[in-house]
Amino acid sequence: MRTLTRCILSALAAGVLTAQSLAAQEAQPRTHTVKRGDTLWDLAHQYLGDAFLWPEIYRLNRDVVEDPHWIYPGEVLRLPGEGPTVVAEQPPGAVTPPPGQQPAAQPGAVAQTPVNPLEATVFSKVQTPRISGQDIFETSVLGTTPAPTVRAGEVIAAPYVDREGGPRGFGRILKSGDIGGIAQATDKYKFQAYDRVFIAPPTAEIAAEGERYLAYKLGPVLEDQGQVIIPTGIVEITRAARTDTAAIAKVVKAFTELSSTDRLIRIDTAGVSTIVRPQRVVNGPSTKVTWVYGEPVLASLQNFVVLDVSSQQGVRMGDEFVIYLPAPKDRERGQLADPEILISKAQVVRSTPFGVTAVIIGQEQPAIKEGMSARVTARMP
Repeated sequence: MRTLTRCILSALAAGVLTAQSLAAQEAQPRTHTVKRGDTLWDLAHQYLGDAFLWPEIYRLNRDVVEDPHWIYPGEVLRLPGEGPTVVAEQPPGAVTPPPGQQPAAQPGAVAQTPVNPLEATVFSKVQTPRISGQDIFETSVLGTTPAPTVRAGEVIAAPYVDREGGPRGFGRILKSGDIGGIAQATDKYKFQAYDRVFIAPPTAEIAAEGERYLAYKLGPVLEDQGQVIIPTGIVEITRAARTDTAAIAKVVKAFTELSSTDRLIRIDTAGVSTIVRPQRVVNGPSTKVTWVYGEPVLASLQNFVVLDVSSQQGVRMGDEFVIYLPAPKDRERGQLADPEILISKAQVVRSTPFGVTAVIIGQEQPAIKEGMSARVTARMP
C-alpha cells in the first residue's frame, strides 16, 4: 500500500513539474529575427499557418516595422500569442533550406545581427499591391536597383495641407459591406484591413474594378496655411458602381482606423519613383514647424511634421530640412552665447501650395515641438 502511495505521489509530482515546465516554456515570448528574403507573408505562413494573417504580425511590430512591405535583416519581430511556435507543415516534396541559410529564430532568441538597411526584404511582386497601375512597392534590394529617394509608403500615408475644407469632388465610404453577428451603428463603425465597404466614388471617377482610392479625414485648420488632410487607408474597388447602386470595395491598407465618415480621393504618387538625391545647401532659408502629427509626447523617427513653407517657395519632394533651436540673440556681457542646438533631420514627402510635410529621418534630441525652427540643408536638383 505504501509503495502504491509513493508511486501515485511521484506521478503527481512529475505531472506538476511537467506542467510547470510547459508553462515556463509557453510564457516565453515568441520572436523571429529577420533574415534576407523574409517577408511578413512568408512569416505568417510559417508561424501562423496562414499567409493571409500577416497583418497580425504587423500590428504587434508597428514600433519596428514602419511599412509592412519593408522589413530588414536583423530586426526582431514579435509573433502573435504565447507558447511554442506553431510552424505550418511543409507540403510533400518541399525543398529544405540550402546550406548557410539561417532557420527561423526560436522562441526567446535574441538578435545578434545588426540591422542592415542595404538588405531590405519585401513582399514578392506576385503578392505586392499595385496602385493606379504603378508598382510603387519596389521589390528591389539596394545595390541591385537604386531605391527611390522617398518611399512610396511614406508619401501615401503622410498628412498634408490643402485648402480649407479639403479637396473638391471627393467620394465617401458609405457603410460596411459585411453583415456582422452584432448590430452596429454604421456611422460609428471602424474598418480594418480586408473589410468590405460600400462607397460612393469621387466625382467623375468611373471607379472600375481594381482601382484604388485614398481614404482620409479632415485634420485641424492651420492658421495662414490651410486644412490638414489625414490619410486613413486605401480601398480597392471589387465591383464598380452601377446605376443608383454603390460600388463595393475592400480595405487593402489601414494607416489608422477607417470609418464611415471618411472621404475618398484618387491616390497621387507623382515623383515617388525618382532616384535622384538631394544636394547639400549651405545657409538655406529657414521656416517654422507648425504641426506635429499625432501630437506625440516625444516626437521621434518616422513622425510627420508640417512646415510653414510651400511648393510656391520651390520646396520639392525629397528636399531635406534640419529642425533646430537657434542660438539666443541676447546674452549678458562677458558670458559665452549658447550654440545652435540640432534637434532632428527631416525629408519632405509632400509639398503643396499650402504647406510642406516632412518625415523625421534622423534625430539628435527627442524634443520636436510646434514653433521650432527648420532650415533647408539639401535640395533636389
